[in-house]
Amino acid sequence: MNKKLFLKSKGAAPGTIIYEGDTAPVQTNITCFKITNDKIIESDVIDYDNKDKSITWVRVTGLSDSSKVVEALKPFNIDSLTLEDVFETYHNPKFDDTFDYNFIIMRSLSINTNMQDNQISFIHKDNFLITFEEYHCDEFNIVLQRIYKHFNNFYTWGSNYLLYALIDAMIDNYIMILNSINLSVDSLEDTMTQDVTYPCDTSELFTLKRHVNFLSRHTRASYDVVNQLLKLSIEHSNDNDISIVPYYEDLFEHAMYLNEAILYCKDSIRSVYDENMSRMQLKSNKFINILTMLSTLMLPPMVIGGIFGMNFEKIPFTSYSHGFAVSVFAMFAVSFVLAWFFKKKNFF
Repeated sequence: MNKKLFLKSKGAAPGTIIYEGDTAPVQTNITCFKITNDKIIESDVIDYDNKDKSITWVRVTGLSDSSKVVEALKPFNIDSLTLEDVFETYHNPKFDDTFDYNFIIMRSLSINTNMQDNQISFIHKDNFLITFEEYHCDEFNIVLQRIYKHFNNFYTWGSNYLLYALIDAMIDNYIMILNSINLSVDSLEDTMTQDVTYPCDTSELFTLKRHVNFLSRHTRASYDVVNQLLKLSIEHSNDNDISIVPYYEDLFEHAMYLNEAILYCKDSIRSVYDENMSRMQLKSNKFINILTMLSTLMLPPMVIGGIFGMNFEKIPFTSYSHGFAVSVFAMFAVSFVLAWFFKKKNFF
């Protein structure tokens, strides 16, 4: 995983808009989706006036051309500090309630061969929702398919529901990633259950640990964002004909479940790790035990050989024709007695 680093140019003034991504730049595209009660209009031209009171979603994909984005969004009067946060793609999820609009940062995650995170920024103002994607977000494409099928529902429920649907898709993706990690942990536990003595693959265990820590780092902050969105929806629930509160309550429950499930997953990984370390220690102890037994069994021959290797004129059995055979027999006999004694005492 490429870590997000602070790359701001030295001495740049606050509000300076510079793309700070550390991934290959994606071509900047700005698409406007106007959702009415009977159709959805997709265009490259933004309808700033919105006289028909439609739900307008301005989707900005790719942040490499900052000047193009700033020029296109100038009529919305977005603060330069907000746009600065949009183009600095190292932020953790956060929520800012300004006087004119709500600003939200989330992160879209994917874990395949490596770990990738994509900063997603939201600016919600009246019937407008503006999203900024560092690179293409697959979760948004899923929501867009739903919009084309049920555009009337999105129009009726308003831009708050559109914001909910996009964030809900991202939270659901977190849950799918966590389920994949849990399946891998369960597979390791099943492997260890089948062979109660042999340790598992340590590299795979550490990979799972990195993945769940990567996921946890973003879900904790996402929980706070969803909590603030729920509070905001409750405060403004009387302003809407159809309350959005139940949807954000459901989203809050998903975020809370996600954080609890991550804690459980961490405990499972820690349990597997402790068990694996115990098995590795046991395996090492058995190997040391075998070496100790072999050293003990070879001690009598070494002692007897040392005695007969002494430089004395009178040594027992030196004049006896079978003296060598008797000494060798004595070596193995003493080793055999020691081995029998150790076995009887369950030393091995």
